[in-house]
Amino acid sequence: MISYEERKKRCREIILEALSYREDLSDQEIQELIDETILTEGKKEHIPYEDKERLGKELFHSIRKLDMLQLLVDDPEVTEIMINGMDGIFIEKAGRLTRWEKGFETKQKLEDVIQQIVAKANRVVIESNPIVDARLAGSRVHVVL
Repeated sequence: MISYEERKKRCREIILEALSYREDLSDQEIQELIDETILTEGKKEHIPYEDKERLGKELFHSIRKLDMLQLLVDDPEVTEIMINGMDGIFIEKAGRLTRWEKGFETKQKLEDVIQQIVAKANRVVIESNPIVDARLAGSRVHVVL
């Protein structure tokens, strides 16, 4: 039996491979592809219902949204998100700053999410321009690469 994280990684690879042959898919089409992949993998080895639900959300967030940060962005109680490296994620809720237990799987994933965030403000962060200050939908974004 494979672990949840191994299954997630395998499903993500299958989905990204399928996406490399398609362009301009809607969110609904991406979700359908994710659901099909999870069903296919579930036929090979049983996946509990709760894991299927979690996989569906996490895979969609990693492909179309801000990966695991999407959970924080969607939480109305979170007033600030601070990221200091792969494992240094801090959140502010009700005026209290706490370290979040999750971290990015790889440095590349962290950099991908950073690029995704700054791109929404029509900015780029690279070694020759390692600092970006921007505003997104009323939120402040400060990046030091």
